[in-house]
Amino acid sequence: MDQLDRLYAYAKIKMSVNKQLLTILILFGLGSQFSVTAENIVTEEVLSAGELLSNCEEEYLPGAPNQYCMRYVFGLVQTVISLQQAEQSLPLFCINPQVTRLEEATDNVIGYLRSQSYRSNEDAYIIATEALNKNYPCSPDSQILK
Repeated sequence: MDQLDRLYAYAKIKMSVNKQLLTILILFGLGSQFSVTAENIVTEEVLSAGELLSNCEEEYLPGAPNQYCMRYVFGLVQTVISLQQAEQSLPLFCINPQVTRLEEATDNVIGYLRSQSYRSNEDAYIIATEALNKNYPCSPDSQILK
């Protein structure tokens, strides 16, 4: 869980920095045309595990999850791997794309979200990353999806 905590902290910091940069750009870029108040700046909320599960269950069939859910899992995998490569940290999970299809990985994430339904208000990316960690642990001969 130590790596998950680090990932969570890094993501929060990165999101905070991105929001600050966006605010600065908005203030400088649009400030000359009209005034911008704090109420006018829209902040994007992080998707909750319950919201992700609800979206993933729409038209769900085992082995054939919906496109929304598969895109979410694929994007999460790519993001986590990119962050790990930038930090040169140990992988949180290892997925061999020649063995594991995206549909299977997505089904496993959905199953984990269901088993953790009591955590539905937590951030989806934390719970989904845990699902990948539990279902695709790394071993010395594991390959990472690149």
